[in-house]
Amino acid sequence: MNSLLITEENVTLEYYIQGSGDDTLICFHGHGRQVDDFLFLKHKDRKLILIVLPHHGNSQFPAERIKTQPLSVTELSSIFTKILEKEAVVDFHFIGFSQGGRFVLSLLPFYKDRLKSVHVISPDGMDPMSFYNRTSRIRLARLLFQKWENSPESFIRMAKLLFKLGLIRPKVFSFIELFAANKEKFQRASRTWRGFRNITPDLNAIGKSLDSNNICFRVIMGKYDQVIRTRQAESFLKRINQVDALIEIECGHDFFKKENLKLLSDVLKL
Repeated sequence: MNSLLITEENVTLEYYIQGSGDDTLICFHGHGRQVDDFLFLKHKDRKLILIVLPHHGNSQFPAERIKTQPLSVTELSSIFTKILEKEAVVDFHFIGFSQGGRFVLSLLPFYKDRLKSVHVISPDGMDPMSFYNRTSRIRLARLLFQKWENSPESFIRMAKLLFKLGLIRPKVFSFIELFAANKEKFQRASRTWRGFRNITPDLNAIGKSLDSNNICFRVIMGKYDQVIRTRQAESFLKRINQVDALIEIECGHDFFKKENLKLLSDVLKL
């Protein structure tokens, strides 16, 4: 696959094209993941457009903007539209995993007339008032994370204390350890958390978009997922009047393990 770049102002999105079929699938991967996760969707009749999240690969968001001018949904939509124009996309299927699901949900209302289906897999962003989302909008919390970028071990010590106090679930603590394993990984996690704080799905707009358009919409959750739980999806779907959109499969947050790909393939209505 060839790497392609779209730049607007000082923000760059990298993406890859796989295939040349008439049916277009556009996919956003999860934090710390790669676009290769979606190659299991290859088919002779499909064109895959695989978007690389900022702070991954060659997608760039300037560090100097994080403090005062984080990425906005409008800005994201403008860059995304350029990709659609460059690739001559008329309508498409939309797929996002975890943090990529947050991007898909945020963009959904902008493209409601062009969407053939939307599948979000254990998506972040379903609860704008979650601890994760609320603290990203607290200046002191963002300053602490910026400080911890130079000493992620300090962050892990704090997380371990919260875990011992029962304030962090075991799987979430393991997730934290994974993304704070070294300075590079923690810096990416911190800059993502701080810089994407305004990429927040508009639940009212999503609900109206789905009500007024014939879009196949599915939220796919892992029965044993402790990072993003099914009950969060249930609450989200009630708020957007899409309670029948929930699908739960027998896995955790590890949807792209070889043994789970068949389960995932079976529930994607493409």
